[in-house]
Amino acid sequence: MRRRSLLILGAATCGATSSATVLDAGAAAIGAAVCRGSRPGPLLLAAAQPSLSYEGTHILAHGAMRELAAQYSAATGRSFAVRGGGCDEAIAALRAAVADFGGLCCPVESTPLRGLPHLVVAHDWKAVVVHPGNPLSGISLRDLMRVASGEVARWRELGAGDGMVALVVRRHCPDYVEPVRSALLANAPRWSPRGLFVTTDEKIAETTSRFEGALGIVSWVYARPLVERGLLKALSVDGVPLAREAGLRYPLTGPLTLAFRRWDDARMGPFMDFVYGDAGRAIVERQLIPVTAGAAGYRRRTLALA
Repeated sequence: MRRRSLLILGAATCGATSSATVLDAGAAAIGAAVCRGSRPGPLLLAAAQPSLSYEGTHILAHGAMRELAAQYSAATGRSFAVRGGGCDEAIAALRAAVADFGGLCCPVESTPLRGLPHLVVAHDWKAVVVHPGNPLSGISLRDLMRVASGEVARWRELGAGDGMVALVVRRHCPDYVEPVRSALLANAPRWSPRGLFVTTDEKIAETTSRFEGALGIVSWVYARPLVERGLLKALSVDGVPLAREAGLRYPLTGPLTLAFRRWDDARMGPFMDFVYGDAGRAIVERQLIPVTAGAAGYRRRTLALA
């Protein structure tokens, strides 16, 4: 997706960090290898330093963090900078100690952040989308695997008339355990040679909406606006529709995680309390699957990793 940024300003400047505990476990490994192909977005600057900052996956930035930061800032008067990007931006930001939270859409332990403390705050639906003119209403995970590998070439093999299946793919995070690639190709980047390869998640949704033969798998954060406008159709997978009540029963999901190397309870604790509280969960569940504090292993105002 396009790397966009948001700086949300509150009245207060950055809280003191001299008493913060430095969490060194795994820090030396950060940044040894990063996901290739991402481009950092511009960070809007202000005279006052933010009390908190986030940098990382655009899915979490646009799916919840912008609104979480805005409401938290309005309620507390503390500023919060949110910068979207990718897993590699999160790694670089934490390595350079220029962000409090690094957001990842790949499991942390498959990245150079392995060993650092982290909290899962949501799960993302990976929507399987087609052009609205496509007669299919659902697809099996097995057939998706066959499409991804190139074994299935024509729509008639899926019960949807003739024509070639054009899988729209974004090849990214080759060194990490990327959730869709992991589910469909055992994490090996052996996509169908007949695929249409694009550079951003937004392009997956846009390209699929324009071509009747296209099939895309993309974050619900980017599919949802086009589905709601009737420009895309979201398919059920193994009979499970992409719907809030389905939650993690839907077969294609991925964790969204906040990693950090420095915990300052006075600054970070209240925000994490908000994220896992009722108001924060209400924001998260608009586009993502919320996670409870208990499931994340978080105790209010106290860091505890299960």
